[in-house]
Amino acid sequence: MYNKSHLQNPDRMRFITLVSTIGGLCFGYDTGVISGALIFMKYDFNLTPVQEGFITSFLLFGAALGSLFGGYLSDKQGRRKNLLWVAAIFIIGALGTAFAWNVPSMIVARFVLGLAVGCASVTVPVYITELARPARRERLVTVNELMIVTGQFLAYSMNAGIVNFYPDMSHNWRIMLAIPAIPGALLWIGMLMMPESPRFLLRHGETDKAIKVLKTIRLPQEVDREVKEIQRILQIDTARLNIFAELKKPWVIQLILIGLMIVLATRVTGVNTIMYYAPTVLKATGLGDAAAVTGAVANGVVSILATLLGMVLIGKHSRRKIFFTGQAGVTLSLVLIGLSFKLFFHTEIQNGVESLHADFASASYIILGLMLLFLVFMQGWIAPVFWLMLAEIYPLRMRGLGMGIAVFGLWIFDFIIQSIFPLLLHHYGGGMTFGFFAATNVVMLILLVKFLPETRGLTLEQIENKFRF
Repeated sequence: MYNKSHLQNPDRMRFITLVSTIGGLCFGYDTGVISGALIFMKYDFNLTPVQEGFITSFLLFGAALGSLFGGYLSDKQGRRKNLLWVAAIFIIGALGTAFAWNVPSMIVARFVLGLAVGCASVTVPVYITELARPARRERLVTVNELMIVTGQFLAYSMNAGIVNFYPDMSHNWRIMLAIPAIPGALLWIGMLMMPESPRFLLRHGETDKAIKVLKTIRLPQEVDREVKEIQRILQIDTARLNIFAELKKPWVIQLILIGLMIVLATRVTGVNTIMYYAPTVLKATGLGDAAAVTGAVANGVVSILATLLGMVLIGKHSRRKIFFTGQAGVTLSLVLIGLSFKLFFHTEIQNGVESLHADFASASYIILGLMLLFLVFMQGWIAPVFWLMLAEIYPLRMRGLGMGIAVFGLWIFDFIIQSIFPLLLHHYGGGMTFGFFAATNVVMLILLVKFLPETRGLTLEQIENKFRF
């Protein structure tokens, strides 16, 4: 079903990347859409700050479980079949959030949606990594990051369009949350035409099928060489995969810890506090509902442009150099955001309620500008390397599981940060909150300099040999 003989090597791989990264588009849309919907949902559900945090963060909790089990199932049943299931759950979750009738039902629907987000975040990068040539792996895997930020941009744009053109529409947040079902359906239809990963097929003894797939995405002289290289790795570990036995091997433990370090470094940047709560933060600085939602669209535009920049950088520079530059840049941005809250805003108490007020008219736009500077470094330098290295460093026999463990950590860290961020912002203000993130980034930069490996220019099998021996 997946044989498309009319699409030859580069075009075929681009088509596979485009279709599979619709999963990244769904991921981005579903994580971004809540930022605008939350402002209007709270009027219908009378949300408290704690409930706002749970509605936002329960997607992350579902994503944590989805990544862990999704990674395991990816190794068990295949990358392609996993993505078909992901597409179906995206559709169910999106419609569930749109038709939620109270806070508990919304939390359950967000959790279901999170299962799909988590599974997609593990499976899509691994799927592309295993299909792509080493020389094109960087840019093709980074397409997934481009689709994630494009999904977030589309979410912000749809939110802003609905708010500005239909400001009096009843329950307009339900339309915002229903729209992601459409890309979910496109992903399901598209994956019906896609091949399975040849590395997964070889690991399960389906050599003829693997060769058939490789012939559609490689030059004829490359196929035999790649099959032999993969088989050499497979011959080293002939025993059946035992998760607990694997996790006792020092080199595997080293890779798990490196993956979790990479994840933690990206999470303590506070990136998702910027992406998810941008309208809430901007509204707190004095912008109105519509202006705050519309201002967040700029986050999406800058993220797309920065990711395109990252796709150029990642093909020319070492992984380590790019990551270090991004980490230093986001740390500086967070320091400036924290200082701006301290220097350009003050709190006032009116009728017993404390609120933030700008010292001058353009102060809110300074915060917006610094958020955009932050996103340039995050999406242009850190994010492309982050997803690529997680998909590269784990051994073939447990690549899905290893990626799943790392991304499980990602979503758990995000779950904790997103749950407490509204409370931190409410009780300590923007200065202390963003200053805390800046301090933790300094610590992570030191750890990265010491432990982050370099994988540029190596095949997946060469990377595995590098750590194994």
